[in-house]
Amino acid sequence: MAFHIDKAIVKGWIDNTTPGITRGGLEIKGMERPVKILLRGNCWRDLAGTRIDFTNPKPELQEELIEHFHTLQRGVIGDMTASKKVKIPLVTPEEIEEFGLEDKDISFGWKNALSLEWYSLVNGRVMLETTGYDVQISNHQWELDEAGEKKQKKDNAMAMEHFMELMLTASEAQSEVKEIEGEVDEFEWEKRLRVRDTLEEVTWFLGEGPPSSDLDPNSYEVEEVNLNGREPVVKHALLVQSQALDLLGDSMLDQGPRSELALSTAYIFDSLDETWPEESSKLEDGYILAVLKRTLEACNSAVAACNTLTKEDDKFEDLRVHVFHLRDLIIDKCHQLREPGDQ
Repeated sequence: MAFHIDKAIVKGWIDNTTPGITRGGLEIKGMERPVKILLRGNCWRDLAGTRIDFTNPKPELQEELIEHFHTLQRGVIGDMTASKKVKIPLVTPEEIEEFGLEDKDISFGWKNALSLEWYSLVNGRVMLETTGYDVQISNHQWELDEAGEKKQKKDNAMAMEHFMELMLTASEAQSEVKEIEGEVDEFEWEKRLRVRDTLEEVTWFLGEGPPSSDLDPNSYEVEEVNLNGREPVVKHALLVQSQALDLLGDSMLDQGPRSELALSTAYIFDSLDETWPEESSKLEDGYILAVLKRTLEACNSAVAACNTLTKEDDKFEDLRVHVFHLRDLIIDKCHQLREPGDQ
């Protein structure tokens, strides 16, 4: 179900002067706060690179919008244009009623409509389509040619499809989470972490676009960490990451097992370092277990990468041994948390 909002709009604006980003604002009749719009993607060719301001001369109250429409519309753009051809009657609403009673044919004509569509995190599909607004369009700050518009429409459709898939995944993950007060077990935390993962992916997707596929070696330099009094599993995770980066050097930029090894060992250390930080932090056992399960998956990825790289350089065999030991330490921590009486 789509939110059709054109009747309730008092005034608004849409700005696509920044390529790849479309912003906007709406004043809606009956809503105390203005609506902010932040979307990924570009308008059609006629509006791409412009700012459009519009006013509705006869706004009407739409109660369902006041109750359900969110004041921050963040999502992906659909079709946005001011040149969509729509068929409209060439008589007044009163005459349409008369013609219907008298069984007369109604004359129709074609007119350009302002048509704005987007998909938001909270409200899903939102539509505004009208020929009755007063509209002003600025000069183009940048332009799409015909081929560019065709590609943009395709990109918008793909982004929209991906966005809806992400939202469906997030909804499914959320539906599995139980409303429980107090501490919960590792399985419930796994569901909650899945919700967090999907929402983080949505946030990343709606950002400035995917990060570069290349790794930045500087971002994987191991900072000096105070290991005094730290958990043995954290200490060994740091050793594994340091050894991996020493062996990889700039080759961590290579796609395949090298980048996989750099990413997996970094993930293991970061996760364990946050779980047992320098200053003690009381986390729920269920949460820690859910995080440890993820680090075990990362250990398996690191081992698989070492298996491949050992064929080229036997130095990775020693690293693989350390990863196996780290995995054993993580498994021991899982046992301790599940059976606290044995500690």
